[in-house]
Parts: sequence; structure tokens; C-alpha cells
Amino acid sequence: MSKPHTLRLSQPIAWDGKDITEVGIRRPKVKDLRAMERDAGNTPNQIDQGVAMAALLTDLPVEVIDEMDAVDFAAISEVIAGFLPQGPAPATGAAL
Repeated sequence: MSKPHTLRLSQPIAWDGKDITEVGIRRPKVKDLRAMERDAGNTPNQIDQGVAMAALLTDLPVEVIDEMDAVDFAAISEVIAGFLPQGPAPATGAAL
């Protein structure tokens, strides 16, 4: 099992009597991707999907993610994106 990526928050979040100053982000499993795909019909936009995925992979409630500074949410989103396979580059017709 891989160790979660730890990210220090630029803006701590006060939640349930504690200050959250860093979060662990685990690598997604296929079951996580399947759950996101299943729930995509109920989740109207990419932000909501990103919040749901961040909550799932950090083991934090969605309410905590909602209180997160936008810069910290973007950093978490970048870490998550780095865990996912990147698609092929679009064809441009240019020779390599």
C-alpha cells in the first residue's frame, strides 16, 4: 500500500474543535473512479465532482472541503490529477 501524499494547507481550517493544517491524499483506486462515474449523474458540475473526489481521497467530510481556501483546494486537485493517467496528446498534424 502506498503512503498518502501529505499537503500542508496555506490556510488552516477550524473544524470540530481542531485546526486542520495538513491533509493526507491517497492515490485513487478503481472503485473510487467508479463511484465518481456513478455519481456524476447526480453531481452537476466539475467543481462538485472535484470536491467529492477530494473528500473521498483525503477522508475529510465534504463540509471541510467546502471551508477550504481555494488555493489549497487547487493544490489538492493538482495532486489528485497527478495520480490519474494522462490521455494522449491531441493530434496536431505536426511531424515529431
